[in-house]
Amino acid sequence: QDPVGGLHLCDFSQDSKAAYVLSNVAEVVERILTFVPTKSLLRIESVCRLWRNCARRVLRTQQQLAWASARGPSTTDVHTLCNVLAEEVEKVFLLPKTVLMMADSESFNGLAYSYSQSKAKKIRRSADSAEELNKLFPKCCDVIGITSPGIVLTPTGSWSSPPQEYQEGEESGFAVMFPSIEGVHIKPFHFCKKTISSTAMKEAGLVDNPELRVVLMFVYGGHRSGGAQFINQFLEPLFKSKVLIAGGLVETVFSPPRRWSVKPLRCVWGHLG
Repeated sequence: QDPVGGLHLCDFSQDSKAAYVLSNVAEVVERILTFVPTKSLLRIESVCRLWRNCARRVLRTQQQLAWASARGPSTTDVHTLCNVLAEEVEKVFLLPKTVLMMADSESFNGLAYSYSQSKAKKIRRSADSAEELNKLFPKCCDVIGITSPGIVLTPTGSWSSPPQEYQEGEESGFAVMFPSIEGVHIKPFHFCKKTISSTAMKEAGLVDNPELRVVLMFVYGGHRSGGAQFINQFLEPLFKSKVLIAGGLVETVFSPPRRWSVKPLRCVWGHLG
């Protein structure tokens, strides 16, 4: 027997009912494949035409978002979210199209290290953590990573568990992974003081867009001079629509790599088609 994607396939040359069913009955094969993670489904496509067609149908129907959360001191040189997410990504049934990650700023940026640690080592830990998190997802995936002084998260694997709050200095973080969902479009974009304008917002789909439903915005650097005016400039056109607006102030942005000037605004918006 040869293992393929975590399943042991019978030798199809054997005259057995199991071999016949697995090579001819699409309903049975498709049901089995619903329990197989995405990476294994992509490998299973090469078994035969029937399995390829079944795997593709399963991939189209699995459109649930996934999430992973982490808390507690890390046992490695990177943030604890890196270690947990590396394991959880392997279990995801559908490759994400958009990922929102949030980690506590003090631990992620290396500020939780003792004062005897060098500044270079603190900076290196932040850079290493950001690099490790970005490497977990394909290049075609839109990844937004932010840090905040405190984190509220739901423990991994339990939708019904109550949210848990972690104060500043308690190492924690989470990632929400959105697959490509039929009828839902998620588009990330970025504005700073020099780039925001009515034209830019219209091109981003934030103005005169009847299909826009939700805007999720994260502001960093908003405490600087002119920050309040900049935020109002962004929000004022949205107040004229019936769009749901959520988000808040965050400490830093670590993904995509930060190359922007002062008073930037990181936003993610989605609309239902």
